[in-house]
Amino acid sequence: MTELHFLAIILLSISASLDNFGVGISYGLRNICVPGYLNLFIAFVNSSGTLLAMLFGTGMSRFVRPPAADYAGAFLLIGVGTWILIMELRKRGVQKSLPRAQSGGPGIREKGVISKIYSVIDDPFAAGFLCSGNVTMREGVVLASALTLSNFSTGMAAGMLGYSLALTTVSAFVFNVLGISTGQRIGRFSRAGIIKDISGITSGILLVLIGIYEAAG
Repeated sequence: MTELHFLAIILLSISASLDNFGVGISYGLRNICVPGYLNLFIAFVNSSGTLLAMLFGTGMSRFVRPPAADYAGAFLLIGVGTWILIMELRKRGVQKSLPRAQSGGPGIREKGVISKIYSVIDDPFAAGFLCSGNVTMREGVVLASALTLSNFSTGMAAGMLGYSLALTTVSAFVFNVLGISTGQRIGRFSRAGIIKDISGITSGILLVLIGIYEAAG
């Protein structure tokens, strides 16, 4: 494994964990802590989902020639990254166009499945799922499921690109744990919302850059 290949795995894991980072900031801004065991549980579910997605991607790559599988994985990363960027820009446009009283957008029940997932990730409390003030296991399961589903296509692309299953899974677990815990600490600062706002765009840009690197390599 080359150093650049190892770096690509680390950057992919960081990109996938930025959702966790944003969720951690959301908690920190409200002075609510995620218990250590729940953070580990969310990371375990998320990394397990990454492993399953990679196995699926690896299985798909067996039906096509290696160069084609590499290109498919690379363009999938570019596509996912571009989609994230578009969603983030659309969200900002909607927030700017609405009066402050309506900036929350449509209720969670009025949205589609994909929108619901991103609503939970973007702001668990505003989405109406986590409003008790204390993070419970049930709420942790909701978050873990949303985070895992949002990263499935990224894991599938990693499998098609032939990334190490063990290294990618372990890396995903570590950065998922760090994402929420670090986000909580940063979220306690009054201006942390600015960092949360750019985490989605950063994630999209990283995925696009990794995809371009893999396609060019």
